[in-house]
Amino acid sequence: MDKQEQASYALLGQFLDGCAALDKDVEQLLVAGWNMSSSRHAITMGFCRAALEHAVSQRVLVGAGHHGTALALMRLHFETTVRAAWVQIGATEDWVKNFTEPVPIGSLKEPTLGPPIPSMLDAIEARAPDMAREGRRLYQTVKVMHSFVHGGAHLVVHALRGYPPEKLVDVMRNRNLLCLMLCNVIVVTSGKKDLEGSVTRLSRVHSEVMPPPLA
Repeated sequence: MDKQEQASYALLGQFLDGCAALDKDVEQLLVAGWNMSSSRHAITMGFCRAALEHAVSQRVLVGAGHHGTALALMRLHFETTVRAAWVQIGATEDWVKNFTEPVPIGSLKEPTLGPPIPSMLDAIEARAPDMAREGRRLYQTVKVMHSFVHGGAHLVVHALRGYPPEKLVDVMRNRNLLCLMLCNVIVVTSGKKDLEGSVTRLSRVHSEVMPPPLA
């Protein structure tokens, strides 16, 4: 590794430190906003916790040099975050009821699944248009990550030649924007007035690890 590569990876390490600080704040917000007052709230909180786990795992894997697995997790992180938002503000009561139906012991069958991601974003738009817009923008960047999930050419190429540190930073910036979207879901689901404004505060505190504002 030459000096330029060393410097690039050093910058990536510093960036990951900033991501770790964001993750800590998101975790604290999830604890503060935890709400199990209904089946809808409980399902949403489950998705929120899973999404945060995916996000933290991405960061840890990038730091360990396991970039392909980290990139595959981008899709899981994105879809779980969107599902959390959809359950809270877009899913019907019938869907919530069906989702919570008991599954027979030994059965691997899902009680029900939600609609495709684009349909979830359509439902979210009716209540939270800004979130839906960001979700659609991120959906375009996540599509390429399907190759890492399904064993496509991108997976093979990057396994052979590696992934440039600056590109990993870009991926993590999108990851961090997803974390902010997740914070929005947490605040709404919590129902706590004292948590309002948390997302604005976190976006300001962690602005250095966020994507640049759209022109």
